[in-house]
This record gives sequence, structure tokens and C-alpha cells, in this order.
Amino acid sequence: MAATLAAAVTLLPDTAQAKRKSPLEGKPVVVRKLELHKLRFGITPFVGMSLSQAFVHKGYAGARLHFDFTDWIGVKGMFAYGVINKPAKLLRGLVGEGDAAGTLPVGDPANTDDNKTNAPVRNQNDLNNPAPLLHDFKSGLTRNDWLASFDVVFTPFSGKLGLFSGIFTEYDLYLFGGLGLGSFGRQFPGAKSTNDLLGNLDTTTPGATSYCRPPGSAEDPNPDVNAECFLHPVKADTGIKVGPSFGGGIHVFLADWASINVDVQDIMTLNNPAGLNSTTTEVPPRVDKKDANWNHNVMMSLGVTFYLPPKAKRSVLKASGKKK
Repeated sequence: MAATLAAAVTLLPDTAQAKRKSPLEGKPVVVRKLELHKLRFGITPFVGMSLSQAFVHKGYAGARLHFDFTDWIGVKGMFAYGVINKPAKLLRGLVGEGDAAGTLPVGDPANTDDNKTNAPVRNQNDLNNPAPLLHDFKSGLTRNDWLASFDVVFTPFSGKLGLFSGIFTEYDLYLFGGLGLGSFGRQFPGAKSTNDLLGNLDTTTPGATSYCRPPGSAEDPNPDVNAECFLHPVKADTGIKVGPSFGGGIHVFLADWASINVDVQDIMTLNNPAGLNSTTTEVPPRVDKKDANWNHNVMMSLGVTFYLPPKAKRSVLKASGKKK
């Protein structure tokens, strides 16, 4: 009897505990979560800078407009206009500090050192040099004018951030991807290439009046000059380019209705920044789509996001444990 009583006393609490249901069973990990994105619009004015331009660094000013369907997925549109053009060290080394900003001396561009009536040519000893002449390089060089994109935004991580053990706020990390646009214009609008100066704009139609003759040919009146327009054609690759857009960032919330936003975005474009021929199999040489490459237009930005409606909702639990 003593043994039976001892066993009953030992097992009964475990049996009762096994039948007792935890108050947290079936509940979400976070109860009454502050839903900072769900069904809210946001507008983000920002300033940014380029991280990957080889010849001209850019300073941008722009804005993003986004709408979130849930706390973890939404869509956004972005536009950034280049307001600052800063010649890179590479460009300053190539063209000189005084002319790297993209301006030509005051007066008729045709009478400047870069645009003489008689086109500059390289010395006879340098005819095998594959590098273009400086005025040809300047004639073909382009820079980014603006960037735009439409993206789907995925926000997989969010939480609370504590500063100095006394300031606590919400934050989230997000990724996005979609379609991007980039517009490109000439860095030196007044610069003329050898082809422009000689009027030999045609390198694809032998026999045409404007055809750039092969150097040394019988019909070539000036072999040294025509060697430049034939061997080193130039075509500035301007206009709007389309490509993929992707990146990520972080929101640090100052209040329900505002957050600080740090963002890194890459818009890839298929273009030819220098506007020069890069192939060796075409005779005569020409600048076309084969000379374009995929280029990264990376922008880092800092902005402030404002949300509408200004007050975020909190999730509410029904009796079943599901959110209302």
C-alpha cells in the first residue's frame, strides 16, 4: 500500500501537467506586432552618389514612392537625377585638370585646340598605337544623367534596435529587384572627332562620297589623316538604356510615420561609355552594338521616408489565436 501510494503521488502531478494547455500554444511569436509597412504608402526624398563610374562621378537628388501590401512585400518606383558631375581621377589624368569638367574654351568650338579645321593626327612613328587621339576620346565619352527603376521589395528581417541602453526603435532590412533605366549624355558636347572634322562620317559604305578611305589606298588624298577616321571610328553612345535593377537597404524608424533610409542600388546597362571601337575582326572598323558591355551603375543613397497613413496598426489576436 505504501508503494502504491508513493507511485500515485509521483505520477499524478505529471499527468495533470500533461493535460494543461500552454497559453502561448498556437500563438504567433510576436503578439500585437506593430505593422509598420502593411497597406501604407511611403515617399522618400534622398541624396545619393555613384560608386562605380569610371570617368565621371555623380551626385544625385531624387525620390522613391512605394506601397506595401503586407509587412514583408511591396512595390516601389525610383527616380534620381544627376545634379553634380565630378571628373574622376582617371579622366583628370587623361584630359588634364582644367578641361575635365566637360567644358571647352570660349568661342567657336571649331577653332579650339581640340577642334582644328585640319584634324590633328598622330606622328608617323605612332601610327601603330591603338589608342585614340585625345579629341576622339572626348568626342565619344558619355556620362550618366539620370537613373530610374520599378522594383518589387521583399522585407525578410525586422526587429528592435537599442542605442545607449535607453533609446529603442524599430528597424528592418529589405531586398529588391526589377527593371531599371539609365540615361546617358556626352561629357564634352562641343568636342568633335576626326570623322566630324573631315566630314568622313561613313565607314561602312565603300565608294560613297563621304566614305573614310583606307589608309594608303589610291583614292586616299591624305593617308595620315584618313588613317585616324578609318582605324579609330567614334560614336557617342547616348540615350536611354534598359537593364536589370537590384539592391538592398535598411529602415531605422524615428516614429510610426518616419524613418531614416540607407540604400544601395545597382542598375545595369548595356552601353559603351567611351564610344570607341573595341573589336578587331571588323574591316573597316566601326562602332556598333558589339562594342557595348554590361556596366554597373551603383548608387548609394541616404533619405528620409514618410508614411501614409501616419499611424501604423498593431496586429490583434482573435480568440482562436489568429490575427484579425
